[in-house]
Amino acid sequence: MPRIFNTIRQRLLKENRFTRYLIYAVGEIVLVVIGILLALQVNTWNLARQDRQKETKYLAGLKADLQADLLELKDFMQDKQVKESSALLLLRMGDPVTAIEVQRMDSIIWRVFMWRKFVPSTKTLDELTGSGNLSLIKNDSIKALMLDVAQHYEEIGVYIEHMRREYDHYLYDRSAAMREMLPYVDLEHWARTDTVKNALSTTGPLLAMHTDQTRALLHDLAFRNGLKLAALNNRSMRRRCESSYAKVEHLIELIDAELNTP
Repeated sequence: MPRIFNTIRQRLLKENRFTRYLIYAVGEIVLVVIGILLALQVNTWNLARQDRQKETKYLAGLKADLQADLLELKDFMQDKQVKESSALLLLRMGDPVTAIEVQRMDSIIWRVFMWRKFVPSTKTLDELTGSGNLSLIKNDSIKALMLDVAQHYEEIGVYIEHMRREYDHYLYDRSAAMREMLPYVDLEHWARTDTVKNALSTTGPLLAMHTDQTRALLHDLAFRNGLKLAALNNRSMRRRCESSYAKVEHLIELIDAELNTP
């Protein structure tokens, strides 16, 4: 093609047709510029298409992570509900007298004591922020809510650590110092057979010892304050998680709408 253009130019010059040569040269320049602009536009379209493919991949990953978070939040909130109700139940209960009552109280205490952390799925978000690709997410509403959810998760983590310190001081330490752990479990039998055997005496000195220990623990001021804090804090945590749950659901809706946009 350049050889043909050069031949035409040479012919026009030989024929002293300078005006036509000038017009032709300008036209040639215009065609070159148009070609460059078209090439740039095609390149821009290709880059935009590649960015959109990356964005779609990240959005799908975010959605999968958020759906896992909904399940985790649901289980976590149920755990907080159990702990709250169990702590309040212990505060209302009377002193144990029988082996069955000691065992029942022990099971309720363990429902309060069993510790669970909330572990969100942040793999895709970490990859986005760590790689500097957050700008690939073009929907500002998604980005804003995504960062808001991440902040909520961070606040939940801080609150969990605060609760853990109170559990250690008011509940775990007091219980370990005042009462034998798992009084109704034969640990040797458990270790040999992986099955639980009830070892709690129904009468006699051992039962009296366990009822006295349980009674003393339930009347201990520090322990009772710990139960009150457990009820209040688990309720507050559940409310925080309910707010996060609603935000995650809304974020998934926004992502679905964006993924369905051509």
